[in-house]
Amino acid sequence: MAVTLLANSHAFAQGRGASSVRESGESRATSAAPAVRTGTQAQQTCASLADNPAVSQASPSLPTRPKRIVVLEFMFAEDLAALGITPAGMADPEYYPIWIGYDDARLASVPDIGTRQEPSLEAIAAAKPDLILGVGLRHAPIFAALERIAPAVLFKYGPNFAEDGARVTQLDWGRKILRTIGCLTGREEAARAVEAKVDAGFARDAQRLAQAGRRGEQVAWLQELGLPDRYWAFTGNSTAAGVAHALGLESWPAEPTREGTSYVTSEDLLKKPNLTVLFVSATEPGVPLATKLDSPIWRFVPARSAGRVGLVERNIWGFGGPMSALRMADTMTETLLSLPAPSASK
Repeated sequence: MAVTLLANSHAFAQGRGASSVRESGESRATSAAPAVRTGTQAQQTCASLADNPAVSQASPSLPTRPKRIVVLEFMFAEDLAALGITPAGMADPEYYPIWIGYDDARLASVPDIGTRQEPSLEAIAAAKPDLILGVGLRHAPIFAALERIAPAVLFKYGPNFAEDGARVTQLDWGRKILRTIGCLTGREEAARAVEAKVDAGFARDAQRLAQAGRRGEQVAWLQELGLPDRYWAFTGNSTAAGVAHALGLESWPAEPTREGTSYVTSEDLLKKPNLTVLFVSATEPGVPLATKLDSPIWRFVPARSAGRVGLVERNIWGFGGPMSALRMADTMTETLLSLPAPSASK
């Protein structure tokens, strides 16, 4: 089960599957329909999708108040729920509670329109949408087919590492997408309220860590893959890195990658004496951390010998929207505070 689920999430990050393409080949939208310009939250306004860096393609005509929205990715289902909207259809609904779990009650009865990699056009049409939200790296090849069903908007998966000299992470990108969906649905005020809630949560968690003397601590957010001594590490442009930065922490590894993840082994952790590892499980709850770290190499990892490896149960999705990021921040804070600080931080 763990390997199957991780393969599913890995396909998202890699953009694999029958509908995957490289974002570098995506066209820019020229629609004048509502979207969001980047800028401060207080100055948020709706503008042309052609000016929105988070959008890769969009139909030339979009509804001003869509009522029936089909979403082809978890993040968009989460964002709609955060804005108080129930999708008319969503991809992989059986996996949403496992990997995200935000507002499950709202989404429990949403019709299944296939997988995120290969959505069913027939099922999408049966949902009678007036707007379809997808991801460019997977759904660009079927964009024309989607448009024959309903107007569609495809978002880019992630940003460059820097824009205008400023560091940018998938967290920043996720917030832009939330604002855009807020504009597309006429829920701009609700989107601002979500961001305010997230910012307040980040500030609260950052204060707790600072008061505990943990500011500046180096942390790794590792995802178990069901493979011996081999893991995903969320890199410097990931949502996990954005959350860590908001909390006043230093994320490892700092280098950006296209997907926001890189493969690491337990051997890579041997020369990291001050690193604290937050280890995200992929198995059913109840499997102890000691069982997961039962290998000859892990015995010599400084973080483990010092008791600075914390188990994070699955359902903390590294590719979600702002509400997932807030949950990650709360979990990162609680787990870190349950572990001893590195000797250099004391």
